[in-house]
Amino acid sequence: MLNRINTPERLRERTACNRAASADFDRFVLELLDASETDVALDIGPGLGRQMIPLAGTVRRIVGLDTSPEMARTLRAQLSGTNADVVVGDMDDIAGLPLSGPFTLVYAVYSLYYSTKPARVVEAASGLLDGPGARVAAVTPDVGNNAGWFEDLGQLYALPADVLEVPRVGRSVILPAFLDTFRNVACSTFQSTIDFQTVESVMRYYDACPPYCREDRRADAAAFFRERIDRDGGYRIVKHSLGLVGRR
Repeated sequence: MLNRINTPERLRERTACNRAASADFDRFVLELLDASETDVALDIGPGLGRQMIPLAGTVRRIVGLDTSPEMARTLRAQLSGTNADVVVGDMDDIAGLPLSGPFTLVYAVYSLYYSTKPARVVEAASGLLDGPGARVAAVTPDVGNNAGWFEDLGQLYALPADVLEVPRVGRSVILPAFLDTFRNVACSTFQSTIDFQTVESVMRYYDACPPYCREDRRADAAAFFRERIDRDGGYRIVKHSLGLVGRR
C-alpha cells in the first residue's frame, strides 16, 4: 500500500511542498549524517536523491538502494561522476545484495517504515559497517506527524491502517531496534510545518499522496479544504521527525 505512493512524479511534488515549508529539514538530516570525504555511504531508499545527490559531492563513494527500477533510473540520470551508483533491490534483502561494501555510513531517511521488518534491516545494516566512526542513521516520522492532516482526511473517508501506523513505527519499532543493535544511540527530533495559502496548493499535495488520498473523493476534499482556507486564511500540516544514529 505505502510504496505505491512513490512514483518519481508524486515524490517530486511532495518533496517540493515539503522543501517550501522548511529548508531546515535538509540541514537537520545532513548534520545528523555528518558525512565526510572519507566516508563510504549507503543510502537505503534514496528516492530522487534528496540526500544522496549532495552527499555524492562530499563522500569518497556512495551507493543508493531502491526497490523501484523507475526511481533508480530517474536518480541515475541526476548523478555525475564515478563515485555514485544506484542498485535496484529490496531493503528486506539487504544482507544478500551486491552493494560493494563495507560502509562507514549507512542511512535511511523516511524509508525504513516501507520495510516489512524494519528491525531486521537495522540489524543487517549494522553488519555492513566497518571502519572508525562507522554508524547507521535513520530519520523517520515521529509521533504526531501529519496528525491534523490525517484527522481531516478521516472526516471524508477511512484511512488505511498502515498509513495511520507510520508515525508510531519510529518509536515502537525502529528505536528499539537501534537500542538492541548498537552500544551507543543518539536521538534527536525535528518539527516543521507546511503552510498552504490556496486550495490548489493543498490539492497538489493531495494528488501526490495516493493511495490514501483517494482520487474518487477529490472533489469532496477540495470543497473541505476550500472551506478551511476561507475560514482560517490558510491550511497547515505539521511534520514531526525522529533522528537516530547508532554506533557499535
